[in-house]
Amino acid sequence: MIIRSSNRAVRPLTAAAFVLGALAAPALATHAAAQMSMPQPPPQIVVTGRGEVQVAPDRAQVQVGMETQAKTAAIASQENNKKQTAILAAIRALGIPAAQIQTLNYSVMPIQRYDEKTQRVVIEGYRVSNIVQVETDKIEQAGPIIDAALTNGGNRVAGLDFLVKDRAKAQETALTKAVESARRQAEVAAKAAGGQIAELLELNINEYERPQPRAVMAMAKMEMADASAPTPVSEGMATIAVSVSTRWRFTK
Repeated sequence: MIIRSSNRAVRPLTAAAFVLGALAAPALATHAAAQMSMPQPPPQIVVTGRGEVQVAPDRAQVQVGMETQAKTAAIASQENNKKQTAILAAIRALGIPAAQIQTLNYSVMPIQRYDEKTQRVVIEGYRVSNIVQVETDKIEQAGPIIDAALTNGGNRVAGLDFLVKDRAKAQETALTKAVESARRQAEVAAKAAGGQIAELLELNINEYERPQPRAVMAMAKMEMADASAPTPVSEGMATIAVSVSTRWRFTK
């Protein structure tokens, strides 16, 4: 028999199709029943919170050094070593222990120029750079360290960073503020939605944000009129921050 509908011919179903349909029906019913019986997760509110604390730095890192140029690498290195020795002696004379003075970078690089006539790279000389890092727990020594380097032949101040040695207590305070901030946001959101928050379902503490050092660059004094004036420094305040992500159960 052919059944026609909307001017289309529909072929009669085979016995195999009836059998497959009969087998699939119970499976579909079971799947639907399983979905209906699965417990639905409770309504949730997901928020993030951030807390930060301002602390006074108690440690300084000063990076100073010498850069020289000469026709040969040997001459540039010899001149650099001579002046760097004087710089280190002046820094140690301030009472800085040798253990707090570390060579941070030493490099020898050719000074190159492209010759248009010969179409070749020409080495005109060599540049030697030597940078040392000096650490001190006395913030007030940062300026004298820079002065000691510049007045003894140094011509590079790569950076001045103010750090915090013990951040544990400040991190705990910042974490408390972050969680409190997240809870307040969740409470406000729940109230706006006509309900309230119940228990905390999840709390993730993100990596602590290290206080950003305040990098200070200094210029070589050369022969300026105020070359005898001490280098002024101001450590300011460091910010220690932490963020958290939370999930709270929402109830009406």
